[in-house]
Amino acid sequence: MSIFITVLIFGLIITVHEVGHFAAARAGGIAVLEFAIGMGPKIFSVERNGTVYSLRLIPIGGFCKMLGEDNTDDDPRAFCNKSVLRRVCVVSGGSAMNFLLAFAAFFAIILVSGMYVPEMRELIPGMPAAEAGFLPGDRIIKLNGKRINIYDDFGFVMADNGARPVEITVKRGGAALTKIITPVYDAESGGYKVGFRPEARLGVFGGAEPGFNRVGLFEALAAAFYNIAFWIKYTFLSLVRLFTLKLSVDELAGPIGIAQTINETYSETVAYGITATVATMANIMALISANLGVFNLLPLPALDGGRLVFLAVEGVRRKPLAQEREGMVHFIGFVALMLLAVFVAYNDIRRFM
Repeated sequence: MSIFITVLIFGLIITVHEVGHFAAARAGGIAVLEFAIGMGPKIFSVERNGTVYSLRLIPIGGFCKMLGEDNTDDDPRAFCNKSVLRRVCVVSGGSAMNFLLAFAAFFAIILVSGMYVPEMRELIPGMPAAEAGFLPGDRIIKLNGKRINIYDDFGFVMADNGARPVEITVKRGGAALTKIITPVYDAESGGYKVGFRPEARLGVFGGAEPGFNRVGLFEALAAAFYNIAFWIKYTFLSLVRLFTLKLSVDELAGPIGIAQTINETYSETVAYGITATVATMANIMALISANLGVFNLLPLPALDGGRLVFLAVEGVRRKPLAQEREGMVHFIGFVALMLLAVFVAYNDIRRFM
């Protein structure tokens, strides 16, 4: 079952990505020659309005092949004959759809399952937050000067802060209050804590709990937006740490590692019922979709971000670079990405052997 879920998650994410390119191309008057789900040999295809819609054997990947995408063509519907701005919209359409999918998933999860908010519901006696004079109902708005919008923001900054003193700004009765306290190590969780239990919002389908409010529509929309912003920021910071050697390559996970994580998570949550399992799988899908959206926008050859760089250069020069030169750069980038994929797959297999 977990294998089916893994294929379904990856298939949906990639299909949505290609739908983004397809929809932007069609809206921009660009002829789409083929829209494919999967890779490898065709197992089914049908043609509609000049576009071949195909299903291919390998259920990972897909593509949207446009007229004049890789070479020149005199047809006014060709990709190469459209304005730079229109081509930018087409190239970035895939990542835009991945972000939209992640947003929709986060919104549905929050609305159904509820969420934690960065507010102190209960202070733990003897812990730094209680000793510093914080009170139940204090809403955390800043941590070390960084804006806190969702509880994940708080957790991320605290994990990065470690044992160092932390500056916490809360909102109390319409006024801001700032205190500096030193976290203490919690052996049970393996991290440094300031000592409070967060406020929670109940989902719309959960049972009622005394003292807890249900999450509202606009609250869920805002939280879904902040979740997307959080994971985009987190992905960029992780990449920066990787390239600055602050993150080990052994911590990278590819499709094999992600599939193993999905399998383990599914096995752990299935005992809690269908609602918890679906919500957890949807959360994983949202995280992967957001990460894919960011990764594809990196300014690297063979990625959408690399193509955007060439379009930006063309916009400045007011003429495109030589097709052969751009093609060679993308080919080299593709080879490099394949080598990276092999290395990451090797790491995944070695980690789980």
